[in-house]
Amino acid sequence: MRHLRHLALEIGPRGSTTPQERQASAYARATFTAAGLETHEEPFRAPVSGWRPFALASAIGLASVALALAGGRAGALIAGVAMTIATVSVFLEMYFRPNALRALVPKGDSQNVWARVPAAGPAARRVLLVGHVDTHRTPWLFTSPARLTAFRAITTAGVVGFVLGALLLLATGLLGLDGLRPWTAALLPVYLVVLAATLQPDLTGYTQGANDNASGAGVVLSLAERLALEPLQRTEVWALASGCEEVGSYGAQAFADRHRAQAPDLVAISVDNVGGRGAGVCYTSLEGMVFPVRPSAELFALAESIRAERPDLDAYPLPYTTLHTDATALMVRGIPSLSFVGLTRGGAIPDWHTLGDVFEKVDPGTVERTEAFVMELLQRLDAAATA
Repeated sequence: MRHLRHLALEIGPRGSTTPQERQASAYARATFTAAGLETHEEPFRAPVSGWRPFALASAIGLASVALALAGGRAGALIAGVAMTIATVSVFLEMYFRPNALRALVPKGDSQNVWARVPAAGPAARRVLLVGHVDTHRTPWLFTSPARLTAFRAITTAGVVGFVLGALLLLATGLLGLDGLRPWTAALLPVYLVVLAATLQPDLTGYTQGANDNASGAGVVLSLAERLALEPLQRTEVWALASGCEEVGSYGAQAFADRHRAQAPDLVAISVDNVGGRGAGVCYTSLEGMVFPVRPSAELFALAESIRAERPDLDAYPLPYTTLHTDATALMVRGIPSLSFVGLTRGGAIPDWHTLGDVFEKVDPGTVERTEAFVMELLQRLDAAATA
């Protein structure tokens, strides 16, 4: 809670690539260094917005339909190619891959800060603990449960609309099926709604981010301090305070790309949103907005055994498919991972991406139980490595 308080109150809102995010990274580095740990800071470039690629795809959809309606068969073919590129880019963006839309978004400077916590003896395995320090904007669609439900419906309609638009426009241009033109026009409202929903967030301020994610970053910093004093026997821990999670987990991507080859046995634990009132200790059983990404079978099985044996920790698994976590990006890159995301049993994250995500609403008990659960998970991993 000491770390959480500093990040949320003394630094405050920490938007991706902003000076305040850099202050949070500097605080993490000072914490690791004070604990006597080998500490590293690694800069990277990242988009300033996670919403902009989807806004661009919607704008391309609107322009493509207009071109198809006005430009004959040749116009429909050009529109179909443009829409196909945009649609493929949307899927690539959701699964953390380079794409044409990402290249059009302005970039800024960010950084990862991480510390190596050595094992007491020869290391038999490595575990990455990650908690991001940046905070999100405050989209209108996140300000109530009903609006968040509408956001999920809009994202689903958008994905379907992009795919369907690309297919209809290509069919019209390649096959000359003019009867399909009215159907392409019917997609205009979908693109307009998605455009409005993805432009509006970038006009808002940043949340204080006490729960998302001063809570998770605080747990990672605290565990690094504890493990520096009482290291695991055969397990080396890499504690990462990542940047730019809120715009597409660019910090996690950069870390994986840089270090994956050094540790082919690496597994990861992401800690995110673990202090919301009404939430227990929740770990994800499934992630991915469209195509499912499953957590590490080993980590999930160990978490299930802890849940069964420690009912006092109030733990449970749930799927999380509304957006992503740093673990989602790591799993896509082949690093077996498990996320702790403080969903209530009804599947909601309290005060998520709203101005209500403030220090006063954090539940210290949930934060402490999450830290205890993750520590138990690390100890059981270590016991398996020692056996």
